[in-house]
Amino acid sequence: MKRLGKVLHRTGVKNLIIRGDELKPENASGNLPKLNSVVVDKALNRIGTIVNVFGPVNHPYFLVKGFKRASDSEFRALVNERVYIR
Repeated sequence: MKRLGKVLHRTGVKNLIIRGDELKPENASGNLPKLNSVVVDKALNRIGTIVNVFGPVNHPYFLVKGFKRASDSEFRALVNERVYIR
């Protein structure tokens, strides 16, 4: 399990914007998670998948599309929490 970053806010119904942890400049492009990677919370509950990466290479932002079975209240509770990839 690798730390992805911190949830900044929700967009739409089941989408999250995550600010990625800072990457070292010498190997920043090699450390970016792949699209469609599964994102989990600290309790290892599956949240969704990465559908877009944007922003600066050394401190990227991620758009995560949530799974349909997750409730809206679960997504509200994730704001300002750390999330991880599997």
